Amino acid sequence: MAGGRSQRGQAIVLIAVMLAILVGMVALAIDGARAYTLRRDLQDAVDAAALTSGDTLQQTGSYTQAEQAATTSFGKNLFLYTAPGCAPGYGSPGAAPFVVTCTYSDGTTLTQSVLALGAAGSRFTLTATRSLKLQFGRILTNGVSPTLSSTASGGVNNLLYTPTLAALNQAGCGGKPGIAMSVAASGTLTVFGTIVSSGAISVPAGSTLKVAGDIYARCQAVVPGSVTTTCYPSGSTPPCTFPSIAGITKSGYNYADPNYPPPPVAGGSRGKPGNDVVIFPGTYAANPAFGNKTCYFLSSGVYKWQGGYSNNGGLVSNELKPPDEPNPNNNTQLANPQFWNIDGVNCAGSVNVDTNGNGGGQNMGTWGVELTSVRVDTYAGTNYPRESAPSMCQSFNFRANQTLQLDVSNVPGATSYNIYFSRNGCSGPFGLADNLSVTGPVQNDDTKHCPFGNGNNGNGNGNGNGNGCSLGDETTSYSGSDLAGFPLPNPLALWGTSGAYPPSSETTPTANGLPNQNADRAVPQAGDRANENQCDTSGAALTACPGAITPGAVSYYIPSGSCLADPNGGDNYVFSGYQFNWMAIYEPGLYAAETANTCANVMGASTASAYIGLVYMPAASLNVPTSNGFRTDATGGVIADTITFTGLLPTMTGIADFMPVPPAARLVG
Repeated sequence: MAGGRSQRGQAIVLIAVMLAILVGMVALAIDGARAYTLRRDLQDAVDAAALTSGDTLQQTGSYTQAEQAATTSFGKNLFLYTAPGCAPGYGSPGAAPFVVTCTYSDGTTLTQSVLALGAAGSRFTLTATRSLKLQFGRILTNGVSPTLSSTASGGVNNLLYTPTLAALNQAGCGGKPGIAMSVAASGTLTVFGTIVSSGAISVPAGSTLKVAGDIYARCQAVVPGSVTTTCYPSGSTPPCTFPSIAGITKSGYNYADPNYPPPPVAGGSRGKPGNDVVIFPGTYAANPAFGNKTCYFLSSGVYKWQGGYSNNGGLVSNELKPPDEPNPNNNTQLANPQFWNIDGVNCAGSVNVDTNGNGGGQNMGTWGVELTSVRVDTYAGTNYPRESAPSMCQSFNFRANQTLQLDVSNVPGATSYNIYFSRNGCSGPFGLADNLSVTGPVQNDDTKHCPFGNGNNGNGNGNGNGNGCSLGDETTSYSGSDLAGFPLPNPLALWGTSGAYPPSSETTPTANGLPNQNADRAVPQAGDRANENQCDTSGAALTACPGAITPGAVSYYIPSGSCLADPNGGDNYVFSGYQFNWMAIYEPGLYAAETANTCANVMGASTASAYIGLVYMPAASLNVPTSNGFRTDATGGVIADTITFTGLLPTMTGIADFMPVPPAARLVG
């Protein structure tokens, strides 16, 4: 009997042990699966939040909005619908990372560590923690709930993936002969932004490469020669003061062709440009070979140069400029040079003011007059109005019985002129009073009319521009009652309506000998209304930048069998825009749906050339023989198979506003 009782006791112990094991296995199966699911959900949520933060920064430029967007994304993915408490609140990184921790009502936390990397972009490192309330597992853990965590890092970068300079050829690396990027010229090549080369970079003796940013040289930990990296974006010598970041040289990075699609060509076949100053987009079978001392204005659109493109001494641009561009520091003096007079093409318009009559009647005081150039460009069937900065102001004394006569020699691209008057001389304010249309085609060597060929008249009110009225002229006149009836200047009047203020003025040149710059971007009514700094919605309504459309934008499409072959004889000053993904020059690459263009391009210039947008020729070589090829404060960058600088070296400033949309944020850790 005693032996039997002993056996029954052993069975009970065995069953108890087995039950404990069974409970542990159930706990492991159920709570382990729940832990795995929660861990996966946490990881998915922080991955999505890291990408959201980068994309939002790219779209808005605001770290605060990026962090807020990350928090919102994280909460939605975990079904946390109550707003968390975030300490110390959202903000921007400085020299050190910015850290914010958001805590939800159930104890879930999201910590964001945000780091600004200068030319290398920005990084968002997100760590989330959440407690798992165990079911069966509580028996084994004395009721303690484990905490699970997940981490993700998202990187976003406008300059690494859309660099200021990029050479795709692997020449000079891995035993492959040649050089991918060569600075074989005297002086200093100064680059603001990132340089990327999939092959070797050569900077021989006598040349200097100075980069305010990073250098990615695939097989060179140190680029030989006189090469320095400075602070981005200031360009100052390290140590850098935030927000400037010290640039570095990195090896091992192979830059791939981004394989941008070609811009859409519309406009049909076109003949070789003739005397008409304004030309239109489409397909040109013949090389335009623009001649000496001629000017051409490009209407908005894509120009497919099947026969290649050369400019042998003219000035070709889509910039809309006023007649009599003023000195930015004194609106009663002419700027020197006038944009459309560089290279001596003599196409800058002018305004002559004359008061006629016996001077009787009421003294109406001293007035001022300014003009702007106006035109409408079209994209995808929608018209977009453009208006240049105002001209130099001319003042005149006026009596009621006199007649005011305005003679305007034409400016390339203008289809009319808005006329603004001030009752307070050139001190302003100015209000829109009238519009003067351009009659007939504007042509090179047009000698019609031109009654004020030297820019002066008998009473000395002329401007003395002396441009010879090479593109013809327009004339209008006003009586004393006309002037008295014009509306007063009204700062609340909408653009283009009576009394509206004129657009923002041009700003100072980037260097001596260069024309004025366009006004910066600004919320309308202010800002540039005519050129690369204006942004409109597709509905033609002015909006804050960035928008979908850049009115007047142009893109050059150079297919296989043709080439950019510009010596140093002429100038091209061309801006692209959002609708063409800021592609200023497009040549198909090896991965395009058409035959790659592998030609040897030459981007020369005479005085002041610029392609404002990306120069993209991924299968072709590019030779830049002069510093005048990048005479502007901004470029959208250059991507070519190989790049060689052989003349005086330019300064190239990569600006993300004029670059193709970079790839979205991606997970980097």
